[in-house]
Amino acid sequence: MTLADQHQIIVNAFKNARYGISPTATRGAVESHARKQGLEGKSYTDALESAMAAGLVAQMSDSSITIRNAGRALLPRR
Repeated sequence: MTLADQHQIIVNAFKNARYGISPTATRGAVESHARKQGLEGKSYTDALESAMAAGLVAQMSDSSITIRNAGRALLPRR
């Protein structure tokens, strides 16, 4: 799995089929979504750190993550 694929999995955790793109998500929800897609453990941690460094997502508090404009650009429009 490439780094771009891993970033896409993390960013897709913010997408909801019914309500569109959520501005925030809990760290647990992002991790749960990533685990369902086969991204877990050290590779999940590295992918999340990489996504934060790339400006796709940012940490709001200890338990929540917000999506940045660069991350929104990776998601399809409604």
